[in-house]
Amino acid sequence: MSSVKLPTPPAEAGALLGRAFVDVCENSFFAFVETCPPEKFAALASQPEGGASPRPSPWIKASVGFTGTFAGAVEVALPEPLAINLVTALVGEEIECAMPEHWLFDGVGEFANMICGAWLTMLSNAEAFELRPPAVTRMNAGWSPASEAADDERAHRLVVNDFPVRIRFRALAG
Repeated sequence: MSSVKLPTPPAEAGALLGRAFVDVCENSFFAFVETCPPEKFAALASQPEGGASPRPSPWIKASVGFTGTFAGAVEVALPEPLAINLVTALVGEEIECAMPEHWLFDGVGEFANMICGAWLTMLSNAEAFELRPPAVTRMNAGWSPASEAADDERAHRLVVNDFPVRIRFRALAG
């Protein structure tokens, strides 16, 4: 039985993902992004929401799969309060009541889709990629991206408007 070796992403893929994330945040969502050392990221990721609750904010994860010259997925994990802020910026107006979950998930999915599209364009402007619809999930209570492998070289741990965010890509194994 033979196996097919899938093409791998270019060496600069990780660095360009961080740049695409910053570009989308700053230019489309008017959000301030800064790098975050692992210790600070872990502390922010486990902080209670606004200090009012003893538990950390719930997290939302969006993943956008793609195929083309290489295949994989871009994944964004962010706390729910930041997700609400970003979706509010996307629609361009304050939402008077609690944001319906489907609005939140659609907006976070679009955020991840914009990052994935910007990143793939930076990587290979002349190649076509097919993006799958975003998959958005609310993570289980107590989940934190700081609890996952910190040595993942494809992950960026950043701070957006004072909230921690992890973005990474996973290449399809060949």
